[in-house]
Amino acid sequence: MINMPALRRPDISAWRGTLAPRRLLKFASVGLAATVLYALCACLFTSAGSRYLSPATASVAAYAVAAIFSYLGHKFFTFMSAGPHRFEAPRFAVLTGFGLAAAYLLPVLLVGQFGLPVAIPILLTCILIPVINFVVLEGWIFSGSVRPDRDPERVPLVRKSGA
Repeated sequence: MINMPALRRPDISAWRGTLAPRRLLKFASVGLAATVLYALCACLFTSAGSRYLSPATASVAAYAVAAIFSYLGHKFFTFMSAGPHRFEAPRFAVLTGFGLAAAYLLPVLLVGQFGLPVAIPILLTCILIPVINFVVLEGWIFSGSVRPDRDPERVPLVRKSGA
């Protein structure tokens, strides 16, 4: 019996980093489009539904529309993930919730507690949240290894044996 070496799919993690500048550009374009969509929806929801929606409710509804767009844009355009929605969507929702909480808490703490100008937490939100989002989206949500038993990059070992 001859044991042949195990055959595996080539490790793409080595060249995955070489696409980082392109991925960053895609990430920024989806983020910018989601931001514009949020602004348009928030304006539409507050003007058209001002009798029915408070500004805060309109903003949250617009944020939800933009978040759905952002999820789909990052899944299919930025990271081109083939992972299942049932694993990626809830993780994206958690990340979005943390981003929303940070966008709320930074002004509360920095302006309300420390008396800093409002521009400081806004600037921190605009810088920190996208950086954290990119890292988490790439490393945890659209990493391709959502679950070890469902990882699309894992290929079972194939051993050839001769008789």
